[in-house]
Amino acid sequence: MIEKIKYRLKESFFLRRMQYGCVAVFTALAIVAATLLSCSIHTVEIFDGNSVFTVRTLNKNFTNVFSGLRLKSDEYNILKTNTKGSVTSIEIEYTFPVYVTCGNQTTKVNFSKGTVKDALAKVGYTVDEHDFVEPAIDTQINDTIYIDYVNVDFVSSSYTEAIPYETQTVYSATAAKGVTSVKNGTDGVRQVNCTEKFVNGVSVEKNIISSEVLTAPVNAVKTVGTKDVKKAVKTSADVKSVSWLTPSSAIELDAKGNPLNYKSKMTVRATAYTYTGNNCATGVAPKPGYIAVNPKVIPYGTKMYIKTADGSYIYGYAVAADTGGFIKKHPTGVDLFLTSESACVNFGVRNVEIYILE
Repeated sequence: MIEKIKYRLKESFFLRRMQYGCVAVFTALAIVAATLLSCSIHTVEIFDGNSVFTVRTLNKNFTNVFSGLRLKSDEYNILKTNTKGSVTSIEIEYTFPVYVTCGNQTTKVNFSKGTVKDALAKVGYTVDEHDFVEPAIDTQINDTIYIDYVNVDFVSSSYTEAIPYETQTVYSATAAKGVTSVKNGTDGVRQVNCTEKFVNGVSVEKNIISSEVLTAPVNAVKTVGTKDVKKAVKTSADVKSVSWLTPSSAIELDAKGNPLNYKSKMTVRATAYTYTGNNCATGVAPKPGYIAVNPKVIPYGTKMYIKTADGSYIYGYAVAADTGGFIKKHPTGVDLFLTSESACVNFGVRNVEIYILE
C-alpha cells in the first residue's frame, strides 16, 4: 500500500513539472512573437502642408497607405520622403489640372503652384517675345485654368526660283516674208533671301529681304522675214530657148520668164554670129549657148540667162566662151552664136537682158 502511494506521488510530481515546462515554453514564444511584431510595425507620417496623418502599417510599400486616408484631394505630388528608424515622414502637395491649348491641340498638366510661364514650360513650350499668351505669362496659378498659347517664330531662309526668259522678235530683210524661225531661250536662276513667319508651325507670311541673280536668262529670238520673194512659176526646162546648153539644175523663172535667183543683171547690145571653122577662144567647139563677150566685162566661164525684155526672144542658158572684134566698138556688147547666117540676119541687132547666175 505504501509503495502504491509513493508511486502516485512521483507520478503527480512529474505531471506538475511537465505543466510548468509547457507554460514556460509558451510564454517564451509569446515574448518572441511580440518582440518580432513590434519590430515589423512601421509608422508613416504624411504632411500635406496643413495637417499630419499618422499611419502604422506592416506594408513596406508606403504609397499604399494613402488609399485609406481622407486627404483633401486624390491629386498630389510627393515632395520629399525621409525615413528614420521605423518612422517615415512624407511631405505632399496637392495638384490641380491646368489646360494648355496651342492651335488644335490641348494638353492637360497637373500643377501645384507657379506662373503661367511655369505651366507652359511643363508642357514643353518656351515663350519668347514674339509669342502670344493669354493670360499673361507672369500670372500666378492657384486653381484650374485654361491657357491659350500661340507660338510665333520668324525664320530666315533662302530659296532659288526661275527667271522666265522673254521672247524677242527680230525682223530680217534677208529672210523671205512669212518665214519665221525661233531660237529657244533659257530660264535664269535667282536666289531669294527671305524671312518667313510661322504661327504654330504653319507658314503664314513671307517677306523678301534681298535677291541675287545666279544665272541670267537667255531670251528666245523669233526671226520674222520681211523680204518679198517671188515664187517660181516655171523653170528653164519648161521654156523653149535657142541655147543647146543645159544648166546643172533648172533655172526658176517668174511669171515674166525672168530668173528668180541671180547675182546681177545688165541690159546690153547683142549681135549674132555663126560657124567660122574655128573653135572658140576658150578652145571649145562653137554651138548655141556659147557666146562671145569682152572678157574684161564678162569673164570667160560666166554662166548666164539671156532674153529680150519683152520675152519675145529667149536665148536661154549661156556660157561666156569666145570673143571677137566687135568689142572694139561695143566693149559691153555680146555676140550670140546661132546655127546659120539666115538666123543671124533675122536676129539682127537687139538689146537683151543678161542675168548673171554665177
